[in-house]
Amino acid sequence: MDRSGGRGVMYIAWGSAHVDVARRSAASVKKSNPGLQTCIWCAESDDTSGFDLSFVIPEGLKRPKVDLLPDTPFDETLYLDNDTIIRADLGSLFDLLQKFELCGAHVMLWHRPRHRKVWRKEPPDAFPEINCGVLLYRSSDRVFDFFREWSRAFAVAGFRVDQVTFRELLWESDLRFYVFPPQYNKRIFEPSEVIWSDQPKPRIVHLPILRPQKTRFKTWFGEQIARYWG
Repeated sequence: MDRSGGRGVMYIAWGSAHVDVARRSAASVKKSNPGLQTCIWCAESDDTSGFDLSFVIPEGLKRPKVDLLPDTPFDETLYLDNDTIIRADLGSLFDLLQKFELCGAHVMLWHRPRHRKVWRKEPPDAFPEINCGVLLYRSSDRVFDFFREWSRAFAVAGFRVDQVTFRELLWESDLRFYVFPPQYNKRIFEPSEVIWSDQPKPRIVHLPILRPQKTRFKTWFGEQIARYWG
């Protein structure tokens, strides 16, 4: 992979509907971060307008999201799931990479059984899963070796979700890792926040309703949510 360098946001989307959702997220990046480049990995036939760079997902990958993270074209990368909306300047977030190699946010409902699965050896309870839909990382052999180990682990572990193996490998790793505030991966809104809240405003909204939906109502509702936060 020839790197364009600098800072950028990377998406991985399989299916034109997911590319469309990623395009909406990329537009929100440009709205508040006009200097940031965006790139997408997708099928060769997909419309990649709205992205600065595009690449074709190779055939035969077990889970492209996990497999392609080392193939970023950037020196400093923010990987985003497609169901995200960016609402603030991300310069401060990228500045974390001056000190840390890899950053992410905790799974907010980490106490639930589906987030407490064990692959080989359970880390301490106070070391919960990381939500792997918003990952910030520096291009380096150490980071890429970690991602490749994660790719191999996911392929053999047999879990449908990738966060189980990520958690355990991170616990065993000596990477300089940092947990950034939940407002950079806002997944849950309390009812009180709709009325008034003294919490920091969300910087990155990451909600399942922003994914492609199967019903007209959910599609409409997702569009309203995207419009509100965008």
